[in-house]
Amino acid sequence: MKQKKIRILAIAPYESMKRVMIETVREFDDIELNVFVGDLGQGLLLAQHNFYNDHDIIVSRGGTASMLQEQLDLPIVEIEISPLDILRAMRIGGNISNNYAIVGFPNITGNAQVVGQIIDSEIDVFSISGADDVEMALMEISKGSAHAILCDMVAYTTALRFGLNPILIKSGRECIRNAFLRARQLYYTHQELREENRFLRSLIWKHINHTVVFDEDGDIFFSTLGTNNEPIVSYLRSERGREIQGDSCHMIKQISNVRYSIRMTKGYFSQKEYTIYYFTENKVSLPDIRRGIRYMGQPEAEQEYGNSVYGVIRMQSDSLKKIELLNQSEQPLLIYGEDGTCKEQAVKYIYVQSRWRNRPLVIIDCFMLNKKAWNYLMEHHNSPLAQNGCTIYIKNIDILTSIQRKQMLANLLEMNVCRRNRVIFSCVCDKQGTVTEAGKDFLETLCCVTLFLPPVRTEGERFSLIVNKYFSHVDISLQTSLMGIEPEAMSLLENYDWPHNYTQFQRTLEEIAAMSEDGIVHEAEVKTVLKRENAIATVSDKVEDANIRIDLNQPLEKINRDIICKVLEEENGNRTNAASRLEISRSTLWRLMKRS
Repeated sequence: MKQKKIRILAIAPYESMKRVMIETVREFDDIELNVFVGDLGQGLLLAQHNFYNDHDIIVSRGGTASMLQEQLDLPIVEIEISPLDILRAMRIGGNISNNYAIVGFPNITGNAQVVGQIIDSEIDVFSISGADDVEMALMEISKGSAHAILCDMVAYTTALRFGLNPILIKSGRECIRNAFLRARQLYYTHQELREENRFLRSLIWKHINHTVVFDEDGDIFFSTLGTNNEPIVSYLRSERGREIQGDSCHMIKQISNVRYSIRMTKGYFSQKEYTIYYFTENKVSLPDIRRGIRYMGQPEAEQEYGNSVYGVIRMQSDSLKKIELLNQSEQPLLIYGEDGTCKEQAVKYIYVQSRWRNRPLVIIDCFMLNKKAWNYLMEHHNSPLAQNGCTIYIKNIDILTSIQRKQMLANLLEMNVCRRNRVIFSCVCDKQGTVTEAGKDFLETLCCVTLFLPPVRTEGERFSLIVNKYFSHVDISLQTSLMGIEPEAMSLLENYDWPHNYTQFQRTLEEIAAMSEDGIVHEAEVKTVLKRENAIATVSDKVEDANIRIDLNQPLEKINRDIICKVLEEENGNRTNAASRLEISRSTLWRLMKRS
């Protein structure tokens, strides 16, 4: 195997040093040298814009070397200025005398004192730490009797501009050679560690996951991403401040039609904190996005809950206490309550209060699942049921057919979904608190713990408080500020049955608030809205009753015929009205009936 050469980037402060470097490096067969001429800031720019990451070591001198050490992460080898170099500069300026001043960085001025001791003479020494100190030192020297100034390149060019007599202290060939020797020694000492680092980096680049690392300032320290990834990079940067429980945090983020599965962790290096993300990306077709499966993280869940009716009025204290206890358990949870008790919002609160909040929340709405989505959920290797460490919420299990319920329960048991995740289900119950057959199946088969969400009518003395609270919340978006509610109007709201509970409560109060023209909620406005709500509730009850009596475990043609029969029954046999309600023609209605 051919010996790999040491790649050295050299920044020379003056042109003649470049020539000496090129001549000197010919002694070393194992060094590949690139040399540029520049000083201080110019030298730094040259290093940054000439692919310093493609080199192993940088060689430079004086202040430029010090600046490179502060700004770059490659090893820097400094070319020393020896006492002999200073003596050579003195001889260039004439006989050694006491009329010399020396200006330079500490590596020069330290040796100047040695020279003074050698020649038994006092030399005015001005030590600088940056380019800003040069002019002040030269102005001080100009007031004295020094007839020549020994200095490095920075002071040299400034002294010429001031009309002074500068003599550039050059590094001798032996110092340059020693710098290359030290660079070789440093390289071979750390070669194994560097090669291991390169090897590990190559593994990261070839890994199926992407890796992005941010430093404390939010700048990218390392990334395996290519171009055109600004949306996900911006999201990751915004998440850096998130607190992590344990070693890492798992998130799922969907941007356009790409779903990202992200693991976030923290790392420390050189007393600095770094935020590290590992993630995969999967393209999701548009039908997939709408098929009733939704992913969200803690920030989205907190925001949606905060804007919900529960977020505004706060759940009843008994429910909050029960949730606190339930979050100490990892048993499957069944949430039940009457229609409109906002079960999904309760789930979001449970999620953000639990130890699972640093992992994704997956919401599966059975009502929205079509056949393709159902097959994906039950059979695909990338199904949410195949995830680990998530909170999985399966809502509206009541609408599942008995066959679908059996299939889902079998999958949940066979795949140990409830052991690998926090699983929550929801179903409705009647006014006596009796759950549906679907609820009973899940409750008994999976040994679920339960949470009952009480209806609005149980708010009791708190009712007027939550009405005012919600009106206050709605008031923010209204043009006219609400200043109060008439006692008669409040009495109507208190005595209303609220058959669809908090969903209806939210909708009704928003409509009442929008009708107020003088900032007062009047009795007449409440009567109008509640009358409309009664009509909606009556139609809804009819539809629900009809659905309950339709057997969905039969061919589609028979289901269609049953639906038509139910609508005809409600319309007292009037085919025109039935066809109008079903939004089909009379001939289509007749044809569908004759097929069965």
